[in-house]
Amino acid sequence: MPEIVLQKVTAAISDTARLTEISLTMREGEQWAVVGANGSGKSAFGRLLCGRLKVLSGETLLPAGAGYVSFEKLDEVLEVERYNDDSDFLEYEDPGTLARDFVLAGRPQDAAKLELLAGQLGFREILERGLKYLSTGEMRKVLVCQALLQEPELLVLDEPFDGLDLASSALLRTLIGDCMRKGIRVVLLLNRFSEILPEISHVAYLKDCRLLVAGPGKELLASGALRRFHAFHYTLPATLPEVDAATRVTPLPPDVPLVAMKDVVVSYGDNLVLNRLSFSLEPGEHWKISGPNGAGKSTLLSLVSGDNVQAYVNDITLFGVKRGSGESIWDIKKRLGLVSTALQQEYRVGVTAKIAVISGFFDSIGVYGNYTKKQQEIALEWLAMLHLERQADVPFRTLSYGEQRLVLLARAMVKQPSLLILDEPCQGLDDVNREMVLKLIDHLGVSGQTQLLYVTHHPEDRIPCITRHLELVPAAGGGFTGAMSTL
Repeated sequence: MPEIVLQKVTAAISDTARLTEISLTMREGEQWAVVGANGSGKSAFGRLLCGRLKVLSGETLLPAGAGYVSFEKLDEVLEVERYNDDSDFLEYEDPGTLARDFVLAGRPQDAAKLELLAGQLGFREILERGLKYLSTGEMRKVLVCQALLQEPELLVLDEPFDGLDLASSALLRTLIGDCMRKGIRVVLLLNRFSEILPEISHVAYLKDCRLLVAGPGKELLASGALRRFHAFHYTLPATLPEVDAATRVTPLPPDVPLVAMKDVVVSYGDNLVLNRLSFSLEPGEHWKISGPNGAGKSTLLSLVSGDNVQAYVNDITLFGVKRGSGESIWDIKKRLGLVSTALQQEYRVGVTAKIAVISGFFDSIGVYGNYTKKQQEIALEWLAMLHLERQADVPFRTLSYGEQRLVLLARAMVKQPSLLILDEPCQGLDDVNREMVLKLIDHLGVSGQTQLLYVTHHPEDRIPCITRHLELVPAAGGGFTGAMSTL
């Protein structure tokens, strides 16, 4: 494959943001990782390599065929699925596009290749499932498989390991290495230095949409230069912002569990997800939830958050009230804060970061009534605590994926809820912001006002105050059930 050349390239990311004066040559045989903090321009750089950004000045020599996999691509696919969902007009649930049909995209001649790749990534069993029923990790595998079937000269993977369990991550690492050995040029866009694969020969570092340094990976990593660019130490605030009196809830009696589930069963069509799962979240407890991709972690959390209608056909009690007993969904949500990939995908209204945080007071997507000066002040305090004060008036949808995640974290914490549900809260975050978020969540948990339900695939993303562990494990008869332990 010929060289990829960028010479003094300036390209438009949005109406106001630019990649500026990018000069880089990727030679034949080189494999690259591009590292940078949230908002540094990594995703835009990946789109530039694939010819998907408008070049304003400079010269480029780019490959004719490029595959690009990112969280933004995942959002685009699921948005189309939501738009085409006819379930409301049918007497049955519309399964939508099956994973197999999506990957093949009208190319039945590639069916044998798909079977081989699905076997390598360990997801043959989901090929006949609708895309909307796949977990984030399963969708990542599907998108990687789709890109590889097109046999690209260049494969750009934006945070490829986020959302994957440890086994799936190991399989993908092996597959990426195989691609490199077969002559496919791979560019990894990463937040974590630990995810730079041994096969990577060269590393580049982006900051503020400019290329700061690039060269042989071993030399740059050994010198410590990259880590100095990335270094930052987060100091916890002396106090958390006050709680808005208008949204403060009456405390529950001290002996009432926040969540009580008994023999819960959840299935989608023929796919049994949760099978006789029992779980109780007692006062003062903080729980970590783990399990492989597709085990039902997000499904479990959606039963708690009130966003899953199958809660009504199960024995579930939230905040002392049994589901299906006439309770209002808003009575549940007023005690909850939520961060999840699903929420980030759904948060598509045209509001600023500040308004997105304020919407946490109303448990809404967007704000459709008046908010108080005090609520605005509290929202701005949370943004400042996450070092996002400069983005307060920036449209939420124009922020980077990681910056959006931080805004939604502020939205979840703004009312200091009784229960904070965190479904992969560090997904898309760089090392600096991850350290900040984990310390802040622990600080909130230790304060005694908020309990935590936390899902992560990264053992290193530990929150010290969490001492209880619910692992989703295969159940007899199919699906997954729970095994509980102390951390």
